[in-house]
Amino acid sequence: MEYLALFDQDNQPLGKVLPRREVHVLGHWHRTSQIYVLHPQHGYLCHQRSALKDLFPSLWDISIGGHLAPEETYETCALRELSEELGIEVQPDRLEFVAVVSVDGKDERAQLLDREHAGIFLYKTELEVTGFNIQQEELVEVEYIPVKQLQQDLQNSNPSRAYIPMQQHYAEILSLLEQYQQKEAN
Repeated sequence: MEYLALFDQDNQPLGKVLPRREVHVLGHWHRTSQIYVLHPQHGYLCHQRSALKDLFPSLWDISIGGHLAPEETYETCALRELSEELGIEVQPDRLEFVAVVSVDGKDERAQLLDREHAGIFLYKTELEVTGFNIQQEELVEVEYIPVKQLQQDLQNSNPSRAYIPMQQHYAEILSLLEQYQQKEAN
């Protein structure tokens, strides 16, 4: 059984852990890492979630990520998730920390609450889609989506695929990533 540490709305530890399912049923704040994988020519790596996922099954996601285990850091979680979900070993200095953002989401179908403080990371790679060894239990398919198309999809009421219903959040993250990259380029 997977346990998660609890945090308050300001991302301060509460000193408690609960089973993951209970955290989502009761809507407790917890921590996750989200890694946005960017290929300079092809765009962001997106994936279709497995039908077996408890939150947002079979929907498309624009980041790789997962929950932090108790006592785990955002960076350690991000590196672990890249290894588990994409089958790649990434050196810590190749992973760029961008920010921590708070997400207050809900899966209407499953009636689960997803309140998380997400560590946002950018990982730039030139790996083709075939270079990933995806974890079949988590991901059904991966595909690079050009940045412009992804931005259009997130603003469109009829996008090219069924995304997790958090388009506003994802649009804000893409804007944050764009600002981060412009700042780093200067």
